[in-house]
Amino acid sequence: MTAVTIRATVEDIVRIRNEALELYDKAYEAIKAADAAVKLANERAALASPGINGYTYSHVKEIDAFRNAVTLSDPDKYRRTARRLLDVNIWAYIIERTDLERLMDREAKDQLRDQMRYVPEVTNRDGEIINQGEIDKLLPPVTVENVTATIETFMAEADTIFRRGIANAFAKLDRRFRSHDGWKIGSRVILDRAFNEHGNWSHYSNHRDTLIDIERTLTILDQQDEEDERELKPSYATTIGAINQARRGIWNPTQSMIETDYFRIRIFKNGNAHLWFLRDDLVEKVNKLLAEFYGEVLADDATERADDPLKDIKTTPARRYGFFPTPDDAAEIVFRKAPLKRRFDQSDLTVLEPSAGKGNLARRAAQERKGLDTVTEDGEGGRRKITYQDFIMRARVDCVELQPQLCEQLEAEGIYRRVMNADFLHLTPATTGLYDRVIMNPPFDLERDIDHVVHALNFLKEDGYLIAIMSAGTEFRQTRKAKAFRDLMNRYNARWTDLPAGSFSSVGTYVNTLMVELWKNGRRPSY
Repeated sequence: MTAVTIRATVEDIVRIRNEALELYDKAYEAIKAADAAVKLANERAALASPGINGYTYSHVKEIDAFRNAVTLSDPDKYRRTARRLLDVNIWAYIIERTDLERLMDREAKDQLRDQMRYVPEVTNRDGEIINQGEIDKLLPPVTVENVTATIETFMAEADTIFRRGIANAFAKLDRRFRSHDGWKIGSRVILDRAFNEHGNWSHYSNHRDTLIDIERTLTILDQQDEEDERELKPSYATTIGAINQARRGIWNPTQSMIETDYFRIRIFKNGNAHLWFLRDDLVEKVNKLLAEFYGEVLADDATERADDPLKDIKTTPARRYGFFPTPDDAAEIVFRKAPLKRRFDQSDLTVLEPSAGKGNLARRAAQERKGLDTVTEDGEGGRRKITYQDFIMRARVDCVELQPQLCEQLEAEGIYRRVMNADFLHLTPATTGLYDRVIMNPPFDLERDIDHVVHALNFLKEDGYLIAIMSAGTEFRQTRKAKAFRDLMNRYNARWTDLPAGSFSSVGTYVNTLMVELWKNGRRPSY
């Protein structure tokens, strides 16, 4: 549909919607009049036959239901309910009518469903709505401006949503797909527990929607060379339909094989489904789109020269300094993981943030926080003993940052012990001293994150702890440096933890990330 057609159609829908609301207002007046009439009739009936006696006791429920056939609700609540129900249905129709659903990936659909969910009003004794904030997060009222803006936003972001849908879909299949450079084309993909114990689709794993997203991607890519894609009106559930047809009437764990234009799928009795891609040309297109989505921070063009790959360090600064400041949500996850609590009688920790940027990690470590911790111990007779212990989070924090203007901003905060304007890879512990904790978010490109983490180990005390945000490909990439780094991490008993997909999208990169944490003495990090 063209923009002019969309607006004309929306104007008609909004006009009819407003007419319906006016009719609901009139309907309420009619209900109000009917309520008054029923009450008058009930009063008159009570004069003719006051009370209930033994002869009419069996008809009590029927009499009450009849006398209360009309229920008058609060007028404002009635109108709000009418608007909400009408708008939810209209939004659903508009999404289908304008083909917006074709632009949506699973994440966008889930967000939309969340905005269309039922949220009952919660009121206090004075009738005031106390959950208005939650209600305000729902879809806005249906107006020409709101609908047009929503459609235009989806249209403008269609390309990004399409790439995001690809990234999210493949990431849900296998953790190696969280970064496209860790994806081994032609490898078997396992849809874990795609089917339940009855042989039907599992609602818990919801791989049905994931498979629809993947087929939707391949279908669109397959049709890009057609002269008029709009006339094709593709179905993105061909594979789902083939699976359903092949497993019709199945009520027990059953093995089956299905093949479509894009996939060969083998379903096993344990509920797992193994999937193979049949179109290498489309897989290649997907890889290119993933590279564009994740950006230039990936290490596809990493070069290796040294005999020891961990000594093959990229000494030149990254493009734009590899600067992606740590978003607040990711910084909070790191902060909650890092062991920074101390008893009041213990000395302050020393903390280093290399490549500190805007100090989103360092700031949290430098700010003093107090609290009460629960300590669980084994007591007498096998009973669990719970005690409470005061703690303080307070550290002397040093920041290292290459960009002078960011150093000035960090200095201006006045909360750090030292701010060093330097390239971290050129610093040595002889200059800075050793630290109890290193908390870091290094540049991701060309495997620089590995260079920075390996160098940061030199700055740790023997009982020190390090936590770093890194590219997700570090855990799966098959370069010599990545393999050597994983071997090194294994020797330290390091723990790898995924950050949520798209954690850095708010600062300009869709590269998926994880956290690596370790103690230098090799003790295992606690959960």
